Amino acid sequence: MLKGLFVNTEKAVCSIHESGLMVYDCIKHSNKISFDYTEISQENPSLPARYDLYVFNYHFSTTGWLDTRSVKLLPGIKGTIVLEILPNDPFVYCSPFDFDFYCVLDPSMTLKHKKVFPFPRPLDHYSGPLSKKDNVIPIIGSFGFATKGKGFEHVVQAVNNEFDEAIIRINIPHGTYTDPSHQYAIELAAQCKSIAKSGIEVKVTHDFMSKEELIYWCSENTLNCFLYDRNMPGLAATTDQAITSERPLAVSDNATFRHITKYIQPYPSISLKESITQTEEIVKKIKQDWATESFTSLFDAMIEKLNIKTSAYPEGSVTLNTRNRKSLRYKIEKRIIKLLRFYYKSSVYAAFHLKNYKENLQWLPLSV
Repeated sequence: MLKGLFVNTEKAVCSIHESGLMVYDCIKHSNKISFDYTEISQENPSLPARYDLYVFNYHFSTTGWLDTRSVKLLPGIKGTIVLEILPNDPFVYCSPFDFDFYCVLDPSMTLKHKKVFPFPRPLDHYSGPLSKKDNVIPIIGSFGFATKGKGFEHVVQAVNNEFDEAIIRINIPHGTYTDPSHQYAIELAAQCKSIAKSGIEVKVTHDFMSKEELIYWCSENTLNCFLYDRNMPGLAATTDQAITSERPLAVSDNATFRHITKYIQPYPSISLKESITQTEEIVKKIKQDWATESFTSLFDAMIEKLNIKTSAYPEGSVTLNTRNRKSLRYKIEKRIIKLLRFYYKSSVYAAFHLKNYKENLQWLPLSV
């Protein structure tokens, strides 16, 4: 059997790291590859050079220090997960030249490219309990890290519009890379509470729950609701645990939910009350379509297409190269401007929309 190494970002309170774990939990059941697992950091960029295949969880915000050209120093075939995708463009934040294959976590991807393989979101294999109680007072739940465009205030307003009495539960955990001062999370909580009308109770928590705890938390809600208005690449990861919980689901008509709106009409095309009565069975269908077994099967089919040959590799390791984040920032902004000019046919519109994207690049230091 072929030998593979899954290379994740270093452990952090971070959806990118968690997405890597979810992918690994799927592909470790491969019938084609026997996988080991490791985590990489700028302080320790060395990897063992004894594998037929390497799968990276490369992401510009957590492994932006990595010069991806240097992965070619490793033996065997090298690929990466791609989390940040625009519709039919998986190369927004990663080079199309440095890896041999790209596992794009976007089932709506139809791009014809010999290196690109679309995958569904890797749902957790969860065998724990789910709360199936009917809440006398509707409980509307939402969660996510404190980043721009999560739309928690839209959830409160939507509940105001449709219900005279309801409980809104919002969990905004403190992340390693997002909102380090916790100030934005506090501001979001205050904003949501301030706009709730009489009869609508808003409960905000800041707990980082395990995936099992989060799935059960979602299962306690009458409706899980995500009304993003962000303008950035990538699919939302928050709906993963909501789908696994099998409870009704509502999402906004935002590109980040394009994998969901294939199944469920977005809000407000369908109301929150209609979502409660109409989407539960659809959510179960999505869960079935994106089950661990489906992901693993697609991965094995990809391995067959890649036609990987096993070899005997000498013992040793390869130290990957790092790069200056100032140049990375320049390349990202240059790529975004070029992309937006293509979409909006105007440098003026491109500059306008770049403002939205720059908010998501502020974490990048000007030098390392």
